[in-house]
Amino acid sequence: MEIRRLNSLRALAALIVLVGHYSNRAQLWDAVLGTRAPQLGVMLFFLLSAFLMTILYMDRHPTRDAMATYAWARAARVLPLFVVVVLASYLLGKLPVAWLQASVYAIPDWKAVASHLLFLFGVQVLWTIPAEIHFYAIFALLWWLRPRLPLALPLFCAVVLGIFASGHWPLGPKQPINGFPIDLPLLRGLPYFVAGMLLGLLYLRWRPPARWQHPPYAAAGLGLVLLLYPAILERLTGWTYVMWFNPLVLLVMALAFFCVVFMAPAGNRLLESRVGDYLGKISYSLYLLHFPILLALGKFGMARGELGLLLFLALTIAAAALSFRLVEAPARRAIRRLGTRGHGRGTAAG
Repeated sequence: MEIRRLNSLRALAALIVLVGHYSNRAQLWDAVLGTRAPQLGVMLFFLLSAFLMTILYMDRHPTRDAMATYAWARAARVLPLFVVVVLASYLLGKLPVAWLQASVYAIPDWKAVASHLLFLFGVQVLWTIPAEIHFYAIFALLWWLRPRLPLALPLFCAVVLGIFASGHWPLGPKQPINGFPIDLPLLRGLPYFVAGMLLGLLYLRWRPPARWQHPPYAAAGLGLVLLLYPAILERLTGWTYVMWFNPLVLLVMALAFFCVVFMAPAGNRLLESRVGDYLGKISYSLYLLHFPILLALGKFGMARGELGLLLFLALTIAAAALSFRLVEAPARRAIRRLGTRGHGRGTAAG
C-alpha cells in the first residue's frame, strides 16, 4: 500500500530537523526555526513510522512467515546505516585530528558503543533509533496478540495515552549503570507511536468522502506544525511548553497528520512531487548524517547565515544520496536476501 504523500511528509520531517539544528548553531534569524523545533520533525517521524507499520501489517494474519518478513524488513531498513554511523563515530573520534574529533557523534568508549548497539541509549539525534527498534518489538507483540486477544491493542493504547494525559508519564533512567549509558528513549516517543497506530487503524477502516477533501487542508496541517515551533508560538502567544510530555502537542501533531494524510485530496502538488519522493527516500541518511556535517561546518566557521544554510543542505543531500546508494540500498537488499534464504531453509525443514 503506497500513499505517495508520506514521502513528502518524511522529507519534511527530515528538513525540520536539519534546518532547526542549523538555525540553533548559526542563530539564523534568532533561531526562530530552531529552539527545540527539530523535535517536531522527530515527532512526525514517529507518527509516520507507526502509521506505516499499522497499515502495512496489522490487517495481515501474524503467521511465522509474515512476522519473519517483518523482522527482516525492519532490520534492513534501520540497522545498517545506524551501525556504520556508530562505529565510524567511535573510530574516527580516536584519530588525532582535532576537527574530525569535533565533527562526529560523541561516542567516546566501548561502553558507549555497546549501549548504542544494544539500543539502550543514543547520543544527540541517535537516541531516536533505539526508540524505533523498541517500538518495532512492541508492535510485533501487539500484532501477534491481535487475533488471540483482540482487546490487547485498544487496551494498550488506552493505558499509554491515559497515563500520558494524566501527567504521570515516566521519564526513564538518566544515570549510567556500571559505566554504560542508559536512557530507554522509547518512553519519550511511545505516545507518538501509539497515536500513529491509531491513525493507521483509522485509515484501514475509514476514508473521508471526496466532498470533504480540499487542498487547503494540506496547508492547514503544515501550518499547525509551524505554529508549534517554540520560538514562533512564544512570540505569538507568550506560551512555552515541554516538548515531549505535553498532551496538547501530541494532539496538535496528530491533527496536523490527519489533515495532510486524510483530508487533502490526491494529486496535491505540495504533497506529491518528485522532489518530495526523492528526499523522502533518502530521509534516513539525511537524518543520521546531517549532524556531523553541521559540526564540521561549525568547526571551520562556515555555519553562518543563509549561504551557510544552503551549503549545509547541499552537502547533506549529496552525502545522503551517496549513503543511500552505497550503504542503505545495498545493505537492505543483502539483508532481505539473507532473510529470504534463511526463512526458506527454516520452512523446508518444517
